[in-house]
Amino acid sequence: MTQQETLEKHGKPKEYEIVVDGQLHLVPSETVTFRQVVALAYPDKADAVDLTFVVTFRKAHQPKDGSLADGGSVIVKNKGTIFNVTYTRRS
Repeated sequence: MTQQETLEKHGKPKEYEIVVDGQLHLVPSETVTFRQVVALAYPDKADAVDLTFVVTFRKAHQPKDGSLADGGSVIVKNKGTIFNVTYTRRS
């Protein structure tokens, strides 16, 4: 049975496995936002107003790879979408 046939038979998965800065995380939806990824990467800094975050991703469903801007979102695969998050301090 293919992955598509399995999804059609059983519906969408309840959780999606993503990797953020090398750490495995489970998210409840196939759509993941910039803010969600930042909060997973830096939970203590996610709301800091003096920081600028840069989020890149690969192995996603739609789009496949690229940069994620503040306010943006990406559709992830069931397993294996990878995010990298960096930040700089505004001067």
